[in-house]
Amino acid sequence: MTISTLEAKLKKSGIKVEALTDAKILRGTAGISNLPKKVIRPKTVKEVQTIQKAAHAEGVALWVAPNSSGNGLLAPEATSEPVLIDLSAMRAVIAIDPNSATVLVEPGVSHADLSAALKAEGHDFWVDSGRNDAESILGSIWERSFGYTAYSDNLMMQCGLEVVTADGTQVRTGMGAFPKGDCWQLFKLGFGPYVDGSFTQSGLGIPTKVGLWISPAPPAYRPFAFRIDDEATMTAAVEIMRDLRINMVVPNTVVVIDGESEQALLGGTPAAWNVYGALYGLPKNVELLWGMLNGVAGKLGNARLEDLTSAKEASGAARAALMKGRPVAAWSQYEKSVGSRYLRLVFAMPIEGAQALKFAKRTQEVAKAAGCGVAVEQGTSWRALLGEVLLSYEEGQAQRALDCGNALIREWATQGIGVVRADPAFRKAAMATYSDAGFNKLQAMLTSAIGSTDVSRQAA
Repeated sequence: MTISTLEAKLKKSGIKVEALTDAKILRGTAGISNLPKKVIRPKTVKEVQTIQKAAHAEGVALWVAPNSSGNGLLAPEATSEPVLIDLSAMRAVIAIDPNSATVLVEPGVSHADLSAALKAEGHDFWVDSGRNDAESILGSIWERSFGYTAYSDNLMMQCGLEVVTADGTQVRTGMGAFPKGDCWQLFKLGFGPYVDGSFTQSGLGIPTKVGLWISPAPPAYRPFAFRIDDEATMTAAVEIMRDLRINMVVPNTVVVIDGESEQALLGGTPAAWNVYGALYGLPKNVELLWGMLNGVAGKLGNARLEDLTSAKEASGAARAALMKGRPVAAWSQYEKSVGSRYLRLVFAMPIEGAQALKFAKRTQEVAKAAGCGVAVEQGTSWRALLGEVLLSYEEGQAQRALDCGNALIREWATQGIGVVRADPAFRKAAMATYSDAGFNKLQAMLTSAIGSTDVSRQAA
């Protein structure tokens, strides 16, 4: 029951097990003792099935990276050395339906790959790339991340999934299980239990295809910022933007960020506090809503409304691009500045001004006391405010970031603020804060049944 035995078994099927030399793909795993030293790069679903069956027969744990960027890395806890499955070679844009605005892609396809494929076919669609268009589309869905456009909720926009479970079974969810239908990317639910979400943030299967709804470019687009210099105005602005977001007046992710964090992430000369959003739709409607925003600025008093359509200042121009699904070079500059030595946590809380202010200030206080660099960006989901925390650290000082992140998880949990997305280094600590007995029992049952090499026996 060793990796060498697995390697010999896979060699007979023409599948290579290679030395892992790219450490970037394992970003976010600081402090985990059993890291993969070997990697397998399957090219087909059949190869994934062969790998799953062989690995589980030999008792070898598998980690899964959708592509070489490392986003969406599935790293289940293992008592012995795992093997990494890198799905970068599975990089086909399988289908584009411009009429229904859907696509079907393999897990290695990045946001940049899809954008290029759409452009090559002459289609004018936005792909929400988040800050980094090299990241896998599947990875963004798998870790349930948010971007910046009106289609920012990656899991919400997913429709149709294909995975290979531990015993090598190929599973198509939703309408994909219906043999002669053509609604796989059109209707998420199918008939019976809805299971797609069970495979995200879990090691229950290896994804091989995913469907996605994409956004037609709107007739008019007007990005904006409220520049704010005092805390009282910032808290009032969050309250107002909550109502505009819930009522879909501002339909995209509304971002609230302090100037220090904004400079670290995107550069430029932002204000002490910055609130970003965008208007989309018909030109006359956008113009009408712009008048509403001017009214908001007048009500707030100390907020400066800024049209970012032709912004020259670095952070404003970057935000204007992000909110139409375009990546920005500033993110790669941030990664270089910290040497890719950073860990991510995302917390969910109510969209409330006082809470947003408290979260940003206290998180920065804890991080700086621990000797970590920190950036805090808060963005609206459908009803919650998601606080993304990036903790950076010096070479050889990863333990500081680990201790700091774990302290933040514990402290915010006592105040009802839970982690909803985390790098592998923090997933065990984050899961420990979810204490409902029924929830934990269900998680264990799913892992036992779907993660077993003999699903039929477990189900019986």
